[in-house]
Amino acid sequence: MRPSLFPPAKLVPTEPGEVRRNHFNAIRLAMAMAVIWSHCFALYWGTEENEPVSLLLGGLYNAGSVGVRVFFIISGFLIAQSWIASRSRADYFAKRVKRIYPGFIVATAVCTFIVVPAYASAGWSLVTPGAVVQWAWHALTLHGEVPGADAFAGNPGQAVNGALWSIRYEAWCYVGVAVLGIAGLIRRPWTVLAVLLGVIAGKALLDIAGKQPGGGIIEAVFGWPYAWFSLAPCFLIGLLAQVYGKAIPRSPLLLAGLLAALIAAAQAGAGAGPQGRVAFDILFPFAAAYAVFYLAYSRAVNLPDAARFGDFSYGAYLYGFPIQQMVKASLGLPFAVYVVACLALSLMAGVASWNLVEQWFVRPRPPRPRRPAVAVGGMEPA
Repeated sequence: MRPSLFPPAKLVPTEPGEVRRNHFNAIRLAMAMAVIWSHCFALYWGTEENEPVSLLLGGLYNAGSVGVRVFFIISGFLIAQSWIASRSRADYFAKRVKRIYPGFIVATAVCTFIVVPAYASAGWSLVTPGAVVQWAWHALTLHGEVPGADAFAGNPGQAVNGALWSIRYEAWCYVGVAVLGIAGLIRRPWTVLAVLLGVIAGKALLDIAGKQPGGGIIEAVFGWPYAWFSLAPCFLIGLLAQVYGKAIPRSPLLLAGLLAALIAAAQAGAGAGPQGRVAFDILFPFAAAYAVFYLAYSRAVNLPDAARFGDFSYGAYLYGFPIQQMVKASLGLPFAVYVVACLALSLMAGVASWNLVEQWFVRPRPPRPRRPAVAVGGMEPA
């Protein structure tokens, strides 16, 4: 048979130029807004059970749960590229530290030394040397806890910044990519695929047995072990998309089938306890990743470059939760107005975080001007 002049499109393009033309920035910003949207329900009503995505997925996940896992899918894809493109291991880690730490350090400082004293009954007396040491340690270890005293005791939720928990998991994923890279496994994707399937199988067995392991030094350092069984598959499947995404066909029917199966599994497992979510959790990484890459490389959907003026998604994510708490504590807004106000203010905080903090660490510095070469034979140097 003669080869087709128009071979079927793949989920991830093979041409480097096409790979760089994507909608990841828009998706990440949308997911940051989805997390804030979901938290609006929790921080206004005290529950997310009536959030639309939660209703669609039988309460197994809400918009925030989906948003965080989409972050990990995209990170797995992009961080693997960063490892491959880095000049050295030190260069890789320097880029990762500069991307995650400055925004996190400033955001936790704002929460600890401005937000909490402004709303807690003890006020500015909370700003003590001990508080500075505790903040510095939490910032260094990417610990998401912000001691809040009674800052938001009157709100349905009392946490100062409940969105920060995922940052430590993200950072450990960066370390994991380096470990895989040093071991040469990033270029042996079948081994990573085996790990992915093993983690998915491990979570299924834990849920069937009704176990959620955690605690001790492991949780203190690496985060809740049970959460890793949910987040790691998303990151790993994003990493694997570097290779397998270029072989998987791009099909709207396959996309619709995966999403329909995911929703059906969620509805079937709703209210059935941990055992009822096994099928959903097995399907989710594959269905979500397919949807993410389908949209990221869609030419039918022309999304604007959300990072044209800066990457505001990280800052919006970092500041969204405390903004929501402050708005709830300070203003008696109707829910619809509360949601719009929180989304707008969080986006503004993301713009401020990028322009005042983040961009100074992640944007490449202009090269130093080279000394002009001496022209030979009256010709200017090329």
